[in-house]
Amino acid sequence: MLILGGAAAITWPGHAQEKSKAAHYALIIGNAAYSDGIGPLENSVSDALLVADAIRNCRFELVTGDVVRDADRSTMLSSLREYVNLMEEAGPDALGFLYYAGHGAAHEDRGNFLIPVQEAAQLDDALWDDSISLESVMNRLAKLDAPSVVAIDACRNVLRLPAAQRALGGGESFRGLRRSAGGAGERNMFLSFATWEGETASDGFADEKNGPYATSLATRLTAPPVTVRDMFEQVRVDVLDRTFQVQEPMNLSRLQRRSIDISIGSEDQVYDPELAWKWHPNLRHALVVSNAYSGMKGHGRPGADADGRTIARALDASGYKTSQVRNAGLSDVSIALKDFSTSLDKAGPASVGVLYISGYATMVDGEAYLIPDGWLPETEADVRYGSIPFGDLVSQLEGSAAQGLVVVFDCEPFVLAGKDADGMSAFKRYLGEKKVAVVYGPGASGSQFADAFAKEIRSADRVSIDTVMARVSADIEKRPGAGQAVWFGTPSALPVFFRANADIEPA
Repeated sequence: MLILGGAAAITWPGHAQEKSKAAHYALIIGNAAYSDGIGPLENSVSDALLVADAIRNCRFELVTGDVVRDADRSTMLSSLREYVNLMEEAGPDALGFLYYAGHGAAHEDRGNFLIPVQEAAQLDDALWDDSISLESVMNRLAKLDAPSVVAIDACRNVLRLPAAQRALGGGESFRGLRRSAGGAGERNMFLSFATWEGETASDGFADEKNGPYATSLATRLTAPPVTVRDMFEQVRVDVLDRTFQVQEPMNLSRLQRRSIDISIGSEDQVYDPELAWKWHPNLRHALVVSNAYSGMKGHGRPGADADGRTIARALDASGYKTSQVRNAGLSDVSIALKDFSTSLDKAGPASVGVLYISGYATMVDGEAYLIPDGWLPETEADVRYGSIPFGDLVSQLEGSAAQGLVVVFDCEPFVLAGKDADGMSAFKRYLGEKKVAVVYGPGASGSQFADAFAKEIRSADRVSIDTVMARVSADIEKRPGAGQAVWFGTPSALPVFFRANADIEPA
């Protein structure tokens, strides 16, 4: 489900009373009672009622007097006209809030649509003619002098509606609401989607009447006013935490006024930082260890440090709180790993982590070892005494509170004198631990793996670690002279995701 959420700004003493004189209008629509041909929804109306109560608390007037429930096309259009007309009459100082919960779909050639409640024995092309173009709604709002907050609560993956496969050969024409072009049609709006493009939104747990996004949005609307950016960042983290990172809202600002100039919140509450901002630990943590062995003549790996920097920047851009340890000895690596585990423990069971290590690794008696910077072993005894057993590292991470971790070894095999290189096959023993996904990209082929991995985790879309690794493998295979085999193993579909930060403010 997709929700475009509310805006808020910190108010100075006396400012809340002044702002309340301006016209605040809201339109809340909840569609749930769809026919079997389209597929009924459980909580859309209850979500709309919850958000309506919260927005009233912010002294918004519902333009229709109540929530618009289970509306057909005519009812939806008339309520939208009423909303636009009142906003137009109110002038530039007004503020609007539009929330829709229900089915939404995207036509390949005709854009996004909100689906009214209607009878449909089976899905066919007439559905588009009977639905409401979201782009046309946004174009009307863009012509207003007053800003609007738009909230759309609908799934954004392929809609596999009950009869779609029969009527449309697989249902691929019924795609969830997609990203708009971000042009003039979004002028002077704040958009907050309840989930990322291409994904579903939870309808709530079995014992709850509301979805996680509506619950968080309503909670934040009844708190003291904060900036629009802050409010929606809190909602985003709320939903990530509540859904164990399966669902992540997507916020976009197209406001002509800065988001700090627009406020939504309970004006009955005195501003208090402790009430307005609920602190959340970052749920995504990353540790990058890059060892260049610069003091080891003939064995230095200058590219390892550059690879580490590349990965650290990409992880930062994808929302991970990233630390980088460079040229780390045994003690430094041990401390960094302990701090990394502690950060995950503090973040709790919804957290995820990424550990990237670039340097040398070796094998002794079927066990893989990470070689710290500052020295290189000469014997198997040296390895056992001064290196880090890969199995111990994985066990340490398995014991953290995080729900999922990715360990990436971009390591070149270091072969002891008199020993045969075996390609570090010991790593395969750990492919698919309980909650640790293991990636081995042998570093002997330069920066191929690091460049490909950094590129894929900076995706414009939110992508899983499984998708990232499939793309990385395909990327490396296409490169001239590619000789770098990538191993990847995961115990299940871990909720470890990556995405480039969305554009929050207009350029």
